[in-house]
Amino acid sequence: MLLLLIVSAGAGSSVLGQDANWDMQNYHYYNPWAWWNGRIFDWDVAAAQIQTYHNPILDFPFFAMVTLAWPPRVIAFVLSMPTALAGFFVYKLAWILFDALPARERAVAVACAVAIGTTSAMGLGTLAVTMNEWPVAMLVTFALWWLVRAQDAQGSIARRALVGGGLAMGIAAGAKLTAASFPLAMCIALLVRGPRLRVTDAAWFAVGAACGIAIAYGPWGYALWTHYGNPLFPYANQWFASPWWETQPVPGRRFGPDSVAGYLLFPFALWQPPLFFVAETVYRDARIPLAYALALVAAAVWLFRRPRHMDGAARKFEWRLVASFCVVSFVVWTIAFSISRYLVPLEALCGVIIGGVLLQLLPHRTALVAIATCTVALIVTTRIADWGRVPFGDRWFEAKSMPIVEANGLVLITTGEAVSYYIPMLPPTSRYVGALNTLVNPQQKSGLAREVADIVSGHRGYIYQMTHPLGAGEEVLAQHGLERTSACAVVITNMPVSPIEFCRLVRMRISR
Repeated sequence: MLLLLIVSAGAGSSVLGQDANWDMQNYHYYNPWAWWNGRIFDWDVAAAQIQTYHNPILDFPFFAMVTLAWPPRVIAFVLSMPTALAGFFVYKLAWILFDALPARERAVAVACAVAIGTTSAMGLGTLAVTMNEWPVAMLVTFALWWLVRAQDAQGSIARRALVGGGLAMGIAAGAKLTAASFPLAMCIALLVRGPRLRVTDAAWFAVGAACGIAIAYGPWGYALWTHYGNPLFPYANQWFASPWWETQPVPGRRFGPDSVAGYLLFPFALWQPPLFFVAETVYRDARIPLAYALALVAAAVWLFRRPRHMDGAARKFEWRLVASFCVVSFVVWTIAFSISRYLVPLEALCGVIIGGVLLQLLPHRTALVAIATCTVALIVTTRIADWGRVPFGDRWFEAKSMPIVEANGLVLITTGEAVSYYIPMLPPTSRYVGALNTLVNPQQKSGLAREVADIVSGHRGYIYQMTHPLGAGEEVLAQHGLERTSACAVVITNMPVSPIEFCRLVRMRISR
């Protein structure tokens, strides 16, 4: 099964094309390169905008493969492997949960659960993509399977299993902070899974999660703290009050519902949401709406009468844990983010939930037909999310020309577009400074803005402007006493953010 999933994911990565999402162009390559070369804090300044200060730990394998000039198809294949591993842990989990079925029916139910979980709009959209949603899903599904397999007939879980599951989810949260909702949800699920509150189980899981977060985020958080006085810099600065940025929340787009009715109907809105409601791209996916609808039906049936087909030997404690985790995860995600791609771990479990509910509501044979029908319908009606892909070439990043940037120069980046992927191709002795982007603006009173101004005023070598589209950001140059010359070059790359313009700058003459 694992081999089949690896081959399937690798084939899918080849069919879909090379990843070219905005975040990859902005920071998934630049950040690990800059940290590896010791320049992300002390030499360059906010070159990848706000995302300069995101933990680069999950991006190091991608950075290494690109730096070693691996063929793009091979890189995409490697990037697809977390999807295969997540699918494998879903398979292992479903194999346990559906063990009351006869062998053939069990195999059908498990296969459908895996197929539904690995082919969602967000799942396929992030396949072999550097957004790192699937590595998180891999760790989350592993932790859930690890905890489920460790439960005994009374619902007890060994301490080492609790700590191990917490460690896996904690590493996921530390590596990508938007995954923090999952260990929180699992703590709550362990606590309330019944028939009594299990405080000790939740506490030991929390210990493992805290250790995992410390391992994955500790070094990066410490570096941010020592440099900027905020371990989450620039986020949460309204509480940490770092002088390097403004004491206010980082501005961002508001996603998700905004009313009580909106929250109650929110799962149904995920079928085909409008642009920027829960994603920066359009998609269509009925997994969450279908799971929500079936859950409502099951709740109604349970209130009025016990389902006739409920198996007394069913793994009730395991199902309680899985169901509680999914419900709490969705609620926490809705409140905290409402950004669809952060929900890939939960979408990976949709097939298990849909199959489990149908098996409780219908006779086994009828339920299996319904599960298979749902699987086909979900796959056929799904419209894959697309953040940008390009055809495979000889190298991941390709440029048709190189600008003339003298060594020991200063390059001012005057755009909010994702141009930082090109910086590693330029002279490493030069400094790359964000002068106008989503984090730095010369009109701000922050420490970063003052540092940029000091670097510009004190630099004695060549100064350049790097921007996209052509001519963007000229208004900020005058505020630094600079102006463009006619010595400009236009670089065309294989990325969507192209062409990139480089212009030589000179200091403005002061007229008397």
